[in-house]
Amino acid sequence: MNIRKAISTDALLLSSLCMDVQRLHAVAHPEYFKVPQTEDFAEIFFETILGLDTSYIFIAEDKDDALGYVFSNLVEKPENPFIFTHRYLMIEQISVRPHVQRHGIGASLIREVEVAARDLGVKRIELGSWDFNLNAHRFFTRMGYEKQHYKFGKTVR
Repeated sequence: MNIRKAISTDALLLSSLCMDVQRLHAVAHPEYFKVPQTEDFAEIFFETILGLDTSYIFIAEDKDDALGYVFSNLVEKPENPFIFTHRYLMIEQISVRPHVQRHGIGASLIREVEVAARDLGVKRIELGSWDFNLNAHRFFTRMGYEKQHYKFGKTVR
């Protein structure tokens, strides 16, 4: 397996890799998440973020087979009356093809983001995960990530 930095021509590949995790979210929260209809459903989104200097996207491959990806974003928060200035990498998305999960691919992708953070001089990585996604929670915990923030919501009728 090889991990490489995504390049501008990877937008369609990333869109395709994103479908599995997007479907998972759409099943859990159909009122919020769209069901992807075609492989290119997010191609324009990925074309845009691949052009940003703040995007750090890595793809796991085995020969010509794409296995998963991670999309992280450099966030810089200025000081204000409530917080100090700080920078962190935010893992926005991670997905590994279901047939190769639990083979260390997700861990390798996360480690690549950690290398990028060190290279950038960033001391913190953050991520979010929906409450239903218990497998992801266990994975992130095994990788050393800790719960630190709860977000609550209510549907008003």
